[in-house]
Amino acid sequence: MFKPNRHVQTMTLPGGGLCLVVDDAIAEPERWRALAAKHASQFAGDPLAGYPVRRLPLPGPVLTAIHVFFSETFREPLGFRRVVEGQGWLSLATAPPVAPARASYSGPGQGTAVISLCLFEDPALGGMVFPPSLFPGDEPPPRVEARYNRLVVFDGASWHAPDIPASVRLSDDPAQGRLTLDARFTCRRRLQ
Repeated sequence: MFKPNRHVQTMTLPGGGLCLVVDDAIAEPERWRALAAKHASQFAGDPLAGYPVRRLPLPGPVLTAIHVFFSETFREPLGFRRVVEGQGWLSLATAPPVAPARASYSGPGQGTAVISLCLFEDPALGGMVFPPSLFPGDEPPPRVEARYNRLVVFDGASWHAPDIPASVRLSDDPAQGRLTLDARFTCRRRLQ
């Protein structure tokens, strides 16, 4: 699924967290768009997502492959020791987010790693934005621009949101809309 030779770009986020970016991340990304189109009627709203989105859960073997890739490549740089549990979806944004969010975590000493793979070709549909707080100031927040087959991985404790312009019309068709492959892994934090 994931390409073996990858260049990981690192960006420091407000508060000191890291965002790791890999371009041309997976082999055959078009297969995921075809799968999403085939199962378009099975996408359902997710009121816990933090933004308006319809999702299709990933099957266990796919989530396992993402888990292994995350553990081998990103877990250590993000400051996590081991994965406790994971969830994954194909996600189709239906509207711009109202506000940035933080991923929740299960308990003390844990955090949540967030993974998002861009499966849409139109960069105007927006990448990711990382404001310093829920109420950002005058300083422009860091952004990761959308690019087809671009993987973005970060600590969900950082404020984040899809960077969808209000003027963009989002499609319900996975072949045309803002389709991403997303995963969240609850992890134990590395001991300090």
